[in-house]
Amino acid sequence: MGVETERKFLVGPGWRAATVRTQEIRQGYLSGDPARVVRVRVEDRRSATLTVKGRRTGAHRPEFEYPLPLADAQELLDSLCMRPLVEKRRHTLDTPDGPWIVDEFFGENAGLVLAELETDRAEEITELPTWVLQEVTTDPRFDNAYLQEHPYPLWADQDGRRAPAAVTPATAELVIFDCDGVLVDSEPIANAELATLLTEAGIPTGYQECVDRYMGGSLERVREIVRARSGRELPEDFAEQLRARLLAAFRDQLRPVAGMVDVLAALAERGTAFCVASSSPRDRLALSLEVTGLAPLFEDRVYSAADVARGKPAPDVFLHAAARMGVDPANAVVVEDSGPGVAAALAAGMACVGYAALTPTERLTGADPVVRTAAQLGAALGLLGVTDIPFKE
Repeated sequence: MGVETERKFLVGPGWRAATVRTQEIRQGYLSGDPARVVRVRVEDRRSATLTVKGRRTGAHRPEFEYPLPLADAQELLDSLCMRPLVEKRRHTLDTPDGPWIVDEFFGENAGLVLAELETDRAEEITELPTWVLQEVTTDPRFDNAYLQEHPYPLWADQDGRRAPAAVTPATAELVIFDCDGVLVDSEPIANAELATLLTEAGIPTGYQECVDRYMGGSLERVREIVRARSGRELPEDFAEQLRARLLAAFRDQLRPVAGMVDVLAALAERGTAFCVASSSPRDRLALSLEVTGLAPLFEDRVYSAADVARGKPAPDVFLHAAARMGVDPANAVVVEDSGPGVAAALAAGMACVGYAALTPTERLTGADPVVRTAAQLGAALGLLGVTDIPFKE
């Protein structure tokens, strides 16, 4: 009988420098029963395994692992494994104590970073690296099979495990931009179309009311607020109607926010990583960046709330973006123009700059600083030479 011996730890910054190899892992479960876990795993889209694990006793558990044809594994993941799948990057570290593994989760479990020490001597090792924070070997919530059924962001917020930001906006390793109202001047268009469509659906709504109540949230959040306030449900095709109107309006009217191209160019010149993480659906997000000419600046570093379990104000999309970019959330800063977005950034343990070109500053509580122009944003990010059209009261 095979036996797996491993210890698990939560980790902080400082481990990346020791990385010698990184793999992309996608895995799913045919059984999540702790007494008989059955896992299908694909590594780097090149190899696959079927693994059966028994109940854990301390750092030990029975384990049986077999190679699996890649095509069979892909079919099992796509058709038979429980949803959501578990996705992560596995980093192998070379340390004085031997190899460590650090798993950086993304997708539904974005924001979780776990170190594993797999060796027959695991229980004997007492001197741990400085980046190790807390041992969670015997906490069943950190087993991957549990995370499949109970994604980390759904319980980590209540568990108080989020660390505060470790950087200021000017020293962040990664800048995460919201799209609407920050990069592209879409909020006036989007709120006007949403107000019109809500009114046509029998929920009379003015433009300013739409800005005040719905800006920055997902369409599901709009549905929830309408339901709570009026007891009514929006039409089933509401999302499709709004999408069609917005795409048409964006093609004709959308422009980049003044000065933001300069901010992005200055970040690129300094060597600071940046990406987009938005509540918008992927097609609308792609169109917004395309028609404004910003798409080439971001390439594939574009993330949508459609990629994760929950939209803003939950932290999922920002945690997902940080994981995909390979940066600890505590070393990232978010640029946001909405209350739900600021709440999401803070819940993710990130620094946040509020962008108040349209939003009243009091609705960006928690952001520090709050700016009104691209030039002010550039200064907050420690950039030089950023100019824009002055903000007018």
